[in-house]
Amino acid sequence: MMVPMNVNRFLNRAARLYPRKVAVVDQDGTFTYAEFHRRVQRLSNALRGLGVGPGDRVAVLAYNNHPLLEAYFGVVQFGAILVPLNIRLTVDDFRYILRDAAPKVLIFDADFEPVARALKADNPALELVAIQIASRADGYRDYEQWLAEAPDRYAGADDLDENGVAEIFYTSGTTGRPKGVALTHRNLYLHALQILPGSGYSDRTVYLHTIPLFHVNGWGTPHYITAVAGTHVMLRKFVPATVLDLIQRHRVTAAAMVPTMVNMLLAVPDLDRYDLSSLERITVGGAPSPSSFVRRVMDTVAGTEYLGGYGLSEACPVVSFAHLKSTLDDADPEAKDRWRGSAGIPLVGVEVKLLGSDGEELPWDGRSVGELVVRGDNVMAGYWNQPEATAEVIRNGWLHTGDMATIDPEGYIRIVDRKKDIIISGGENISSTELEDVLYTHPAVYECVVVGKPDPKWGEVPHAVVVLKPGMTATAEELMAYVAARVAPFKVIKSVAFQDELPKTGTGKILKTVIRDQFRSAIFDA
Repeated sequence: MMVPMNVNRFLNRAARLYPRKVAVVDQDGTFTYAEFHRRVQRLSNALRGLGVGPGDRVAVLAYNNHPLLEAYFGVVQFGAILVPLNIRLTVDDFRYILRDAAPKVLIFDADFEPVARALKADNPALELVAIQIASRADGYRDYEQWLAEAPDRYAGADDLDENGVAEIFYTSGTTGRPKGVALTHRNLYLHALQILPGSGYSDRTVYLHTIPLFHVNGWGTPHYITAVAGTHVMLRKFVPATVLDLIQRHRVTAAAMVPTMVNMLLAVPDLDRYDLSSLERITVGGAPSPSSFVRRVMDTVAGTEYLGGYGLSEACPVVSFAHLKSTLDDADPEAKDRWRGSAGIPLVGVEVKLLGSDGEELPWDGRSVGELVVRGDNVMAGYWNQPEATAEVIRNGWLHTGDMATIDPEGYIRIVDRKKDIIISGGENISSTELEDVLYTHPAVYECVVVGKPDPKWGEVPHAVVVLKPGMTATAEELMAYVAARVAPFKVIKSVAFQDELPKTGTGKILKTVIRDQFRSAIFDA
Protein backbone atom coordinates (compact mmCIF):
# COMPACT_ATOMS: atom_id res chain seq x y z
CA MET A 1 0.00 0.00 0.00
CA MET A 2 1.22 3.49 -0.81
CA VAL A 3 -0.39 6.43 0.99
CA PRO A 4 0.70 9.86 -0.30
CA MET A 5 3.10 11.63 2.05
CA ASN A 6 1.24 14.75 3.11
CA VAL A 7 2.09 16.63 6.31
CA ASN A 8 -1.62 17.05 6.98
CA ARG A 9 -1.66 13.42 8.01
CA PHE A 10 0.19 14.66 11.11
CA LEU A 11 -2.54 17.19 11.86
CA ASN A 12 -5.35 14.74 11.13
CA ARG A 13 -3.84 12.28 13.59
CA ALA A 14 -3.40 14.90 16.31
CA ALA A 15 -6.98 16.15 15.90
CA ARG A 16 -8.38 12.60 16.06
CA LEU A 17 -6.32 11.44 19.06
CA TYR A 18 -5.92 14.73 20.97
CA PRO A 19 -9.00 16.83 20.12
CA ARG A 20 -9.14 18.60 23.52
CA LYS A 21 -5.40 19.19 23.87
CA VAL A 22 -4.08 22.73 23.42
CA ALA A 23 -2.46 22.91 19.99
CA VAL A 24 -1.68 26.62 19.58
CA VAL A 25 -1.11 29.46 22.02
CA ASP A 26 -1.05 32.92 20.48
CA GLN A 27 -1.69 36.45 21.69
CA ASP A 28 -5.03 36.31 19.86
CA GLY A 29 -6.19 33.18 21.63
CA THR A 30 -5.70 29.50 22.32
CA PHE A 31 -6.90 26.67 20.08
CA THR A 32 -7.28 22.97 20.75
CA TYR A 33 -6.29 20.45 18.10
CA ALA A 34 -9.94 20.01 17.14
CA GLU A 35 -10.30 23.78 16.70
CA PHE A 36 -6.98 24.09 14.88
CA HIS A 37 -8.02 21.31 12.49
CA ARG A 38 -11.35 22.98 11.73
CA ARG A 39 -9.63 26.31 11.06
CA VAL A 40 -7.25 24.61 8.64
CA GLN A 41 -10.20 23.11 6.74
CA ARG A 42 -11.85 26.54 6.60
CA LEU A 43 -8.64 28.06 5.22
CA SER A 44 -8.41 25.43 2.48
CA ASN A 45 -12.04 25.94 1.50
CA ALA A 46 -11.70 29.73 1.61
CA LEU A 47 -8.72 29.56 -0.74
CA ARG A 48 -10.61 27.30 -3.10
CA GLY A 49 -13.40 29.86 -3.05
CA LEU A 50 -10.91 32.37 -4.48
CA GLY A 51 -10.08 30.02 -7.32
CA VAL A 52 -6.85 28.65 -5.84
CA GLY A 53 -6.19 25.13 -7.06
CA PRO A 54 -3.42 22.53 -7.05
CA GLY A 55 -0.11 24.05 -8.09
CA ASP A 56 -1.22 27.64 -7.42
CA ARG A 57 0.90 29.68 -5.02
CA VAL A 58 -0.27 31.40 -1.83
CA ALA A 59 2.13 33.90 -0.22
CA VAL A 60 2.06 34.84 3.47
CA LEU A 61 3.75 37.94 4.88
CA ALA A 62 3.40 37.66 8.64
CA TYR A 63 5.07 37.31 12.00
CA ASN A 64 4.96 34.00 13.84
CA ASN A 65 1.23 33.81 14.48
CA HIS A 66 -1.55 31.26 14.21
CA PRO A 67 -2.61 32.26 10.65
CA LEU A 68 0.89 31.52 9.37
CA LEU A 69 0.94 28.19 11.21
CA GLU A 70 -2.51 27.41 9.77
CA ALA A 71 -1.17 28.15 6.28
CA TYR A 72 1.47 25.44 6.71
CA PHE A 73 -1.40 22.95 6.56
CA GLY A 74 -4.37 24.74 5.00
CA VAL A 75 -2.52 25.77 1.83
CA VAL A 76 -0.73 22.53 1.05
CA GLN A 77 -3.30 19.85 1.86
CA PHE A 78 -5.18 20.23 -1.43
CA GLY A 79 -2.07 20.73 -3.57
CA ALA A 80 -1.53 24.49 -3.51
CA ILE A 81 1.97 25.79 -2.73
CA LEU A 82 2.84 27.88 0.32
CA VAL A 83 5.31 30.78 -0.08
CA PRO A 84 6.22 32.28 3.33
CA LEU A 85 7.88 35.67 2.85
CA ASN A 86 10.75 37.02 4.92
CA ILE A 87 9.34 40.12 6.62
CA ARG A 88 12.81 41.74 6.71
CA LEU A 89 13.12 42.17 2.96
CA THR A 90 12.55 45.35 0.96
CA VAL A 91 9.60 46.09 -1.30
CA ASP A 92 11.89 45.55 -4.31
CA ASP A 93 12.83 42.12 -2.97
CA PHE A 94 9.14 41.26 -2.60
CA ARG A 95 8.43 42.47 -6.13
CA TYR A 96 11.12 40.17 -7.48
CA ILE A 97 9.82 37.19 -5.47
CA LEU A 98 6.21 37.76 -6.48
CA ARG A 99 7.20 38.00 -10.12
CA ASP A 100 9.02 34.70 -9.76
CA ALA A 101 6.45 32.82 -7.68
CA ALA A 102 3.34 34.51 -9.14
CA PRO A 103 1.01 33.84 -6.18
CA LYS A 104 -2.74 34.24 -6.55
CA VAL A 105 -3.25 35.29 -2.93
CA LEU A 106 -1.25 37.30 -0.41
CA ILE A 107 -2.16 36.90 3.27
CA PHE A 108 -0.50 39.70 5.22
CA ASP A 109 -0.21 41.03 8.74
CA ALA A 110 -1.55 44.51 9.41
CA ASP A 111 1.95 45.89 9.97
CA PHE A 112 2.77 45.17 6.33
CA GLU A 113 -0.21 46.96 4.78
CA PRO A 114 2.00 49.46 2.88
CA VAL A 115 3.91 46.57 1.32
CA ALA A 116 0.66 44.82 0.38
CA ARG A 117 -0.62 48.03 -1.24
CA ALA A 118 2.55 48.34 -3.32
CA LEU A 119 2.41 44.73 -4.45
CA LYS A 120 -1.29 44.99 -5.28
CA ALA A 121 -0.56 48.07 -7.40
CA ASP A 122 1.93 46.00 -9.41
CA ASN A 123 -0.51 43.10 -9.76
CA PRO A 124 -4.18 44.12 -9.61
CA ALA A 125 -5.29 40.47 -9.84
CA LEU A 126 -3.54 39.63 -6.55
CA GLU A 127 -6.10 38.75 -3.88
CA LEU A 128 -5.34 40.33 -0.49
CA VAL A 129 -6.32 38.87 2.87
CA ALA A 130 -5.46 40.95 5.92
CA ILE A 131 -4.69 39.67 9.41
CA GLN A 132 -5.88 41.99 12.21
CA ILE A 133 -7.53 44.51 9.92
CA ALA A 134 -11.21 44.41 10.80
CA SER A 135 -12.48 46.18 7.69
CA ARG A 136 -12.97 45.15 4.10
CA ALA A 137 -12.15 48.66 2.96
CA ASP A 138 -9.67 48.98 0.11
CA GLY A 139 -10.58 45.53 -1.14
CA TYR A 140 -8.98 43.58 1.71
CA ARG A 141 -10.58 40.48 3.10
CA ASP A 142 -10.47 40.17 6.86
CA TYR A 143 -8.83 36.84 7.70
CA GLU A 144 -11.14 35.85 10.54
CA GLN A 145 -14.35 36.79 8.75
CA TRP A 146 -13.08 35.12 5.57
CA LEU A 147 -12.48 31.87 7.47
CA ALA A 148 -15.82 32.08 9.32
CA GLU A 149 -17.69 32.14 6.00
CA ALA A 150 -16.00 28.97 4.73
CA PRO A 151 -17.13 25.41 5.58
CA ASP A 152 -15.04 23.38 8.03
CA ARG A 153 -15.47 20.00 6.33
CA TYR A 154 -12.37 18.08 5.22
CA ALA A 155 -10.68 19.86 2.33
CA GLY A 156 -7.65 17.66 1.68
CA ALA A 157 -6.74 15.74 -1.46
CA ASP A 158 -6.32 12.00 -0.88
CA ASP A 159 -4.71 11.53 -4.31
CA LEU A 160 -2.06 14.21 -3.74
CA ASP A 161 1.20 13.75 -5.66
CA GLU A 162 3.78 13.45 -2.90
CA ASN A 163 6.51 14.52 -5.34
CA GLY A 164 4.73 17.77 -6.12
CA VAL A 165 6.03 21.04 -4.68
CA ALA A 166 4.40 21.99 -1.36
CA GLU A 167 6.45 24.98 -0.16
CA ILE A 168 8.85 27.53 -1.64
CA PHE A 169 11.33 29.39 0.56
CA TYR A 170 13.38 32.20 -0.92
CA THR A 171 16.98 32.24 0.21
CA SER A 172 19.88 34.61 -0.43
CA GLY A 173 22.68 33.45 -2.67
CA THR A 174 26.03 34.72 -3.84
CA THR A 175 24.33 36.65 -6.62
CA GLY A 176 22.29 38.60 -4.06
CA ARG A 177 19.00 37.68 -5.76
CA PRO A 178 16.81 35.25 -3.80
CA LYS A 179 16.33 31.74 -5.14
CA GLY A 180 13.14 29.81 -4.45
CA VAL A 181 13.89 26.52 -2.69
CA ALA A 182 11.15 24.12 -3.79
CA LEU A 183 10.31 21.50 -1.17
CA THR A 184 8.00 18.59 -1.99
CA HIS A 185 5.35 16.95 0.17
CA ARG A 186 7.65 13.94 0.41
CA ASN A 187 10.59 16.12 1.49
CA LEU A 188 8.60 17.70 4.30
CA TYR A 189 6.96 14.50 5.52
CA LEU A 190 10.16 12.49 5.69
CA HIS A 191 12.13 15.40 7.15
CA ALA A 192 9.73 15.43 10.12
CA LEU A 193 10.10 11.67 10.59
CA GLN A 194 13.89 11.94 10.30
CA ILE A 195 14.02 14.40 13.20
CA LEU A 196 11.74 12.58 15.63
CA PRO A 197 13.90 9.51 16.48
CA GLY A 198 15.83 10.38 19.61
CA SER A 199 14.51 13.96 19.66
CA GLY A 200 12.60 13.59 22.91
CA TYR A 201 9.60 15.44 21.46
CA SER A 202 6.22 14.04 22.51
CA ASP A 203 2.65 15.05 23.30
CA ARG A 204 4.09 16.64 26.45
CA THR A 205 6.29 19.02 24.44
CA VAL A 206 5.51 22.73 24.67
CA TYR A 207 7.46 24.38 21.88
CA LEU A 208 8.18 28.11 21.71
CA HIS A 209 8.55 29.33 18.10
CA THR A 210 11.46 31.74 18.50
CA ILE A 211 12.70 31.07 14.95
CA PRO A 212 10.55 32.81 12.29
CA LEU A 213 8.40 30.33 10.41
CA PHE A 214 9.27 32.12 7.16
CA HIS A 215 12.92 31.23 7.78
CA VAL A 216 14.24 27.92 6.32
CA ASN A 217 10.97 26.04 6.77
CA GLY A 218 10.70 27.13 10.40
CA TRP A 219 13.37 24.46 10.99
CA GLY A 220 10.59 21.92 10.32
CA THR A 221 8.86 22.60 13.63
CA PRO A 222 5.32 23.10 12.29
CA HIS A 223 5.37 19.51 11.07
CA TYR A 224 7.18 17.45 13.68
CA ILE A 225 5.69 19.20 16.72
CA THR A 226 2.23 18.63 15.22
CA ALA A 227 3.13 15.01 14.42
CA VAL A 228 3.52 14.26 18.14
CA ALA A 229 0.62 16.56 19.16
CA GLY A 230 2.88 18.97 20.99
CA THR A 231 1.78 22.52 21.84
CA HIS A 232 2.88 25.43 19.62
CA VAL A 233 3.54 28.71 21.46
CA MET A 234 3.76 31.53 18.93
CA LEU A 235 6.23 34.40 19.32
CA ARG A 236 5.75 37.34 16.96
CA LYS A 237 8.90 39.28 17.81
CA PHE A 238 12.01 38.19 19.67
CA VAL A 239 12.10 40.35 22.79
CA PRO A 240 14.21 38.67 25.51
CA ALA A 241 11.89 39.56 28.40
CA THR A 242 8.88 38.34 26.41
CA VAL A 243 10.62 35.06 25.63
CA LEU A 244 11.46 34.47 29.28
CA ASP A 245 7.94 35.36 30.34
CA LEU A 246 6.42 32.91 27.84
CA ILE A 247 8.74 30.12 28.98
CA GLN A 248 7.69 30.72 32.57
CA ARG A 249 3.98 31.23 31.93
CA HIS A 250 3.39 28.32 29.54
CA ARG A 251 5.98 25.93 30.98
CA VAL A 252 7.82 25.76 27.67
CA THR A 253 9.98 22.64 27.29
CA ALA A 254 11.83 23.34 24.03
CA ALA A 255 12.88 26.12 21.68
CA ALA A 256 15.30 26.67 18.80
CA MET A 257 17.56 29.71 18.57
CA VAL A 258 20.62 31.13 16.89
CA PRO A 259 23.55 32.04 19.16
CA THR A 260 22.59 35.72 19.01
CA MET A 261 19.25 34.97 20.63
CA VAL A 262 20.82 32.88 23.38
CA ASN A 263 23.31 35.67 24.09
CA MET A 264 20.46 38.17 24.39
CA LEU A 265 18.64 35.97 26.91
CA LEU A 266 21.75 35.50 29.02
CA ALA A 267 22.26 39.28 29.05
CA VAL A 268 18.88 40.01 30.68
CA PRO A 269 19.80 41.70 34.00
CA ASP A 270 17.10 40.02 36.11
CA LEU A 271 17.33 36.60 34.48
CA ASP A 272 17.26 34.92 37.91
CA ARG A 273 13.71 36.04 38.62
CA TYR A 274 12.27 33.90 35.81
CA ASP A 275 11.35 30.28 36.45
CA LEU A 276 12.93 28.43 33.53
CA SER A 277 12.85 24.99 35.16
CA SER A 278 10.47 23.59 32.53
CA LEU A 279 12.99 24.18 29.71
CA GLU A 280 14.49 20.84 28.71
CA ARG A 281 16.28 21.71 25.49
CA ILE A 282 17.56 24.65 23.47
CA THR A 283 18.48 23.74 19.90
CA VAL A 284 21.09 26.14 18.55
CA GLY A 285 21.97 26.50 14.87
CA GLY A 286 23.24 29.13 12.48
CA ALA A 287 26.84 29.06 13.71
CA PRO A 288 29.16 26.67 15.59
CA SER A 289 29.40 27.23 19.34
CA PRO A 290 32.60 27.03 21.39
CA SER A 291 32.48 24.58 24.30
CA SER A 292 32.81 27.47 26.78
CA PHE A 293 29.59 29.00 25.45
CA VAL A 294 27.79 25.65 25.64
CA ARG A 295 28.84 25.23 29.26
CA ARG A 296 27.84 28.80 30.13
CA VAL A 297 24.34 28.21 28.80
CA MET A 298 23.87 24.87 30.54
CA ASP A 299 25.18 26.26 33.84
CA THR A 300 22.99 29.36 33.65
CA VAL A 301 19.79 27.53 32.71
CA ALA A 302 20.15 24.49 34.94
CA GLY A 303 18.65 21.27 33.61
CA THR A 304 18.58 22.46 29.99
CA GLU A 305 20.31 20.47 27.28
CA TYR A 306 22.24 22.45 24.66
CA LEU A 307 21.82 20.86 21.24
CA GLY A 308 23.81 22.13 18.28
CA GLY A 309 22.63 21.57 14.76
CA TYR A 310 23.20 22.35 11.11
CA GLY A 311 21.01 22.77 8.09
CA LEU A 312 20.15 24.82 5.05
CA SER A 313 16.96 25.70 3.22
CA GLU A 314 17.80 23.22 0.47
CA ALA A 315 17.58 20.36 3.00
CA CYS A 316 14.24 21.22 4.62
CA PRO A 317 16.49 22.38 6.54
CA VAL A 318 18.02 20.04 9.16
CA VAL A 319 20.97 17.88 8.13
CA SER A 320 22.40 17.04 11.55
CA PHE A 321 21.84 17.40 15.28
CA ALA A 322 24.50 17.26 17.99
CA HIS A 323 22.92 14.54 20.10
CA LEU A 324 25.49 13.13 22.46
CA LYS A 325 25.90 9.48 21.50
CA SER A 326 25.55 6.91 24.30
CA THR A 327 29.01 5.59 23.44
CA LEU A 328 30.42 8.95 24.56
CA ASP A 329 28.96 8.86 28.08
CA ASP A 330 32.42 8.32 29.56
CA ALA A 331 34.08 11.18 27.65
CA ASP A 332 35.45 14.13 29.60
CA PRO A 333 33.02 17.06 30.14
CA GLU A 334 34.86 19.51 27.88
CA ALA A 335 34.86 17.06 24.99
CA LYS A 336 31.14 16.50 25.47
CA ASP A 337 30.54 20.24 25.29
CA ARG A 338 32.58 20.46 22.09
CA TRP A 339 30.37 17.80 20.52
CA ARG A 340 27.20 19.51 21.80
CA GLY A 341 28.28 22.77 20.16
CA SER A 342 29.19 21.18 16.84
CA ALA A 343 26.94 20.72 13.81
CA GLY A 344 26.32 17.19 15.04
CA ILE A 345 25.80 13.82 13.41
CA PRO A 346 23.57 13.26 10.36
CA LEU A 347 19.86 12.58 10.84
CA VAL A 348 18.48 9.12 10.17
CA GLY A 349 18.30 8.77 6.38
CA VAL A 350 20.81 11.55 5.69
CA GLU A 351 24.24 10.79 4.23
CA VAL A 352 27.19 13.20 4.20
CA LYS A 353 30.67 13.31 2.64
CA LEU A 354 33.59 15.72 2.55
CA LEU A 355 35.01 16.51 -0.87
CA GLY A 356 38.43 17.99 -1.54
CA SER A 357 39.20 20.59 -4.19
CA ASP A 358 39.70 17.85 -6.79
CA GLY A 359 36.46 16.09 -5.86
CA GLU A 360 38.15 13.33 -3.89
CA GLU A 361 36.44 12.07 -0.74
CA LEU A 362 38.25 13.11 2.43
CA PRO A 363 38.59 11.05 5.64
CA TRP A 364 36.61 11.59 8.82
CA ASP A 365 39.64 12.45 10.90
CA GLY A 366 38.57 15.79 12.39
CA ARG A 367 41.38 17.55 10.51
CA SER A 368 40.72 17.27 6.79
CA VAL A 369 38.72 20.25 5.55
CA GLY A 370 36.47 19.83 2.55
CA GLU A 371 33.12 20.85 1.13
CA LEU A 372 30.21 19.18 2.90
CA VAL A 373 27.90 17.38 0.47
CA VAL A 374 24.59 15.83 1.48
CA ARG A 375 21.98 13.45 0.15
CA GLY A 376 18.72 12.24 1.62
CA ASP A 377 14.95 12.34 1.33
CA ASN A 378 14.93 15.85 2.76
CA VAL A 379 16.92 17.43 -0.09
CA MET A 380 14.90 19.85 -2.23
CA ALA A 381 13.45 19.16 -5.65
CA GLY A 382 15.39 22.19 -6.92
CA TYR A 383 15.24 25.96 -7.26
CA TRP A 384 11.93 27.29 -8.55
CA ASN A 385 12.26 28.32 -12.20
CA GLN A 386 16.06 27.96 -12.07
CA PRO A 387 17.19 24.62 -13.54
CA GLU A 388 20.73 25.90 -14.17
CA ALA A 389 21.17 27.00 -10.55
CA THR A 390 19.77 23.63 -9.44
CA ALA A 391 22.30 21.77 -11.58
CA GLU A 392 25.10 23.79 -10.00
CA VAL A 393 24.35 22.57 -6.47
CA ILE A 394 22.91 19.07 -7.05
CA ARG A 395 25.58 17.11 -8.86
CA ASN A 396 25.94 13.34 -9.16
CA GLY A 397 23.06 12.86 -6.72
CA TRP A 398 24.58 15.01 -3.95
CA LEU A 399 23.69 18.48 -2.68
CA HIS A 400 26.81 20.63 -2.59
CA THR A 401 26.28 22.89 0.43
CA GLY A 402 29.13 25.32 -0.21
CA ASP A 403 30.12 24.96 3.46
CA MET A 404 33.62 23.86 4.40
CA ALA A 405 33.74 21.38 7.26
CA THR A 406 35.57 18.64 9.10
CA ILE A 407 34.06 15.37 10.33
CA ASP A 408 35.67 13.63 13.29
CA PRO A 409 35.96 9.85 13.72
CA GLU A 410 32.75 9.85 15.80
CA GLY A 411 30.85 11.35 12.87
CA TYR A 412 30.41 14.87 14.29
CA ILE A 413 30.46 17.62 11.68
CA ARG A 414 32.10 20.97 12.40
CA ILE A 415 31.60 23.86 9.97
CA VAL A 416 34.88 25.75 9.67
CA ASP A 417 34.16 28.23 6.90
CA ARG A 418 31.73 29.06 4.11
CA LYS A 419 32.71 28.49 0.56
CA LYS A 420 30.14 31.02 -0.49
CA ASP A 421 30.71 34.50 0.88
CA ILE A 422 27.49 34.61 2.83
CA ILE A 423 27.45 36.57 6.07
CA ILE A 424 25.20 35.07 8.77
CA SER A 425 24.03 37.88 11.05
CA GLY A 426 21.48 37.07 13.73
CA GLY A 427 20.61 33.89 11.84
CA GLU A 428 19.85 35.74 8.59
CA ASN A 429 21.86 35.23 5.40
CA ILE A 430 23.38 38.36 3.86
CA SER A 431 25.04 38.26 0.47
CA SER A 432 28.40 40.04 0.55
CA THR A 433 28.33 40.48 -3.21
CA GLU A 434 24.97 42.24 -3.03
CA LEU A 435 26.49 44.82 -0.67
CA GLU A 436 29.61 45.12 -2.81
CA ASP A 437 27.46 45.74 -5.86
CA VAL A 438 25.75 48.64 -4.06
CA LEU A 439 29.07 50.11 -2.90
CA TYR A 440 30.44 49.99 -6.41
CA THR A 441 27.66 52.32 -7.54
CA HIS A 442 29.00 55.06 -5.26
CA PRO A 443 31.04 57.51 -7.37
CA ALA A 444 34.01 57.54 -4.97
CA VAL A 445 34.49 53.77 -4.65
CA TYR A 446 37.25 52.20 -6.72
CA GLU A 447 37.45 48.75 -5.12
CA CYS A 448 35.70 47.16 -2.20
CA VAL A 449 35.14 43.93 -0.37
CA VAL A 450 32.54 43.02 2.27
CA VAL A 451 33.19 40.33 4.87
CA GLY A 452 31.64 39.15 8.09
CA LYS A 453 33.16 40.75 11.16
CA PRO A 454 32.61 38.93 14.50
CA ASP A 455 30.07 40.70 16.69
CA PRO A 456 29.11 39.79 20.28
CA LYS A 457 25.41 40.40 19.65
CA TRP A 458 24.72 39.28 16.07
CA GLY A 459 27.42 36.65 15.60
CA GLU A 460 28.83 38.61 12.71
CA VAL A 461 27.97 41.82 10.87
CA PRO A 462 28.89 43.19 7.43
CA HIS A 463 32.17 45.09 7.37
CA ALA A 464 33.44 46.83 4.24
CA VAL A 465 37.02 47.51 3.21
CA VAL A 466 37.15 50.22 0.56
CA VAL A 467 39.72 51.68 -1.82
CA LEU A 468 38.70 55.16 -2.99
CA LYS A 469 39.26 56.54 -6.47
CA PRO A 470 42.25 58.85 -6.74
CA GLY A 471 41.38 62.40 -5.80
CA MET A 472 37.98 61.49 -4.37
CA THR A 473 36.81 61.41 -0.75
CA ALA A 474 34.10 59.69 1.26
CA THR A 475 33.60 59.00 4.94
CA ALA A 476 32.64 55.71 6.52
CA GLU A 477 29.36 57.24 7.69
CA GLU A 478 28.57 58.43 4.17
CA LEU A 479 29.14 54.98 2.66
CA MET A 480 27.16 53.19 5.37
CA ALA A 481 24.22 55.58 4.87
CA TYR A 482 24.48 55.14 1.10
CA VAL A 483 24.15 51.37 1.39
CA ALA A 484 21.47 51.54 4.10
CA ALA A 485 19.22 53.53 1.77
CA ARG A 486 19.36 50.72 -0.80
CA VAL A 487 19.10 47.44 1.12
CA ALA A 488 16.91 45.80 3.74
CA PRO A 489 17.62 47.04 7.29
CA PHE A 490 19.15 43.76 8.50
CA LYS A 491 21.71 43.88 5.68
CA VAL A 492 23.25 47.27 6.47
CA ILE A 493 27.02 47.61 6.67
CA LYS A 494 28.08 48.22 10.26
CA SER A 495 31.63 49.49 9.72
CA VAL A 496 33.95 50.65 6.96
CA ALA A 497 37.75 50.72 6.75
CA PHE A 498 39.83 52.38 4.07
CA GLN A 499 42.97 50.95 2.49
CA ASP A 500 45.28 52.02 -0.33
CA GLU A 501 44.92 48.61 -1.98
CA LEU A 502 43.32 45.22 -1.42
CA PRO A 503 45.22 41.93 -1.23
CA LYS A 504 44.93 39.97 -4.46
CA THR A 505 45.99 36.73 -6.08
CA GLY A 506 48.38 36.67 -8.99
CA THR A 507 45.38 36.81 -11.33
CA GLY A 508 43.99 39.92 -9.63
CA LYS A 509 41.24 38.26 -7.62
CA ILE A 510 40.63 39.93 -4.28
CA LEU A 511 41.61 37.69 -1.37
CA LYS A 512 38.63 37.89 0.94
CA THR A 513 40.12 35.28 3.23
CA VAL A 514 43.05 37.56 4.08
CA ILE A 515 40.70 40.37 5.05
CA ARG A 516 38.33 38.07 6.91
CA ASP A 517 41.18 36.62 8.98
CA GLN A 518 41.88 40.07 10.41
CA PHE A 519 38.61 39.95 12.32
CA ARG A 520 38.46 36.38 13.62
CA SER A 521 38.16 36.32 17.39
CA ALA A 522 36.19 34.56 20.09
CA ILE A 523 32.88 36.33 20.79
CA PHE A 524 31.06 33.97 23.11
CA ASP A 525 32.96 34.31 26.35
CA ALA A 526 31.82 37.84 27.18
